Amino acid sequence: MEILEESKCTLEQQVRSLTSELAVEKASSNQAGKEKNRLETSFSEQLSKASEEIGELKALLDKKEAYAGELVQTLTQTQEDLRVSSDKVCSLENSHASLQTSYESALAENKKLRNEIADYERDYGILEDKTTIENFNLESELAKIKETIEKTQQNQDFSSPVAEASGNVEDDTGIPTPSSEIEPATTDDPTSVPSTSQ
Repeated sequence: MEILEESKCTLEQQVRSLTSELAVEKASSNQAGKEKNRLETSFSEQLSKASEEIGELKALLDKKEAYAGELVQTLTQTQEDLRVSSDKVCSLENSHASLQTSYESALAENKKLRNEIADYERDYGILEDKTTIENFNLESELAKIKETIEKTQQNQDFSSPVAEASGNVEDDTGIPTPSSEIEPATTDDPTSVPSTSQ
């Protein structure tokens, strides 16, 4: 009987111990459940927030892709404009080179014309000097001729018929005077007529 009592007491202690452990485990299980629920709630909230952020990031990525597409189009148009501008620059450079060549040619032609004009002016000056000298000589000769004519007229006014009938009179210029060109008149001399025989 004592053995049974002892066994009963041992069993009761074990039951109390197991009950206590069960209560602890149950309390721990409740705490774990609460922690699990809290973790699940937190995870759900984080998941929902992450989903929202993913949606926002996706929308931002779509905007970036659209902007990148616009940038590609702008870059393509810019490259085309740059190519056209480069062609225009090359054309302008060619035109500038052609204009520069024409300008240099015009300068050379202008220099040539200036030299020709200078030669013409020099020749004209020489010719003008010669013409002035010749005009001076011509005027001098004309003055001499006029003076000779006046002297001749004076000689005709004051000279005798015998002097007028003399030979050709020449002045310093070698030009015969008008009186030298007049031939003496022929007179009929009665003595020169032969008499008729009786």
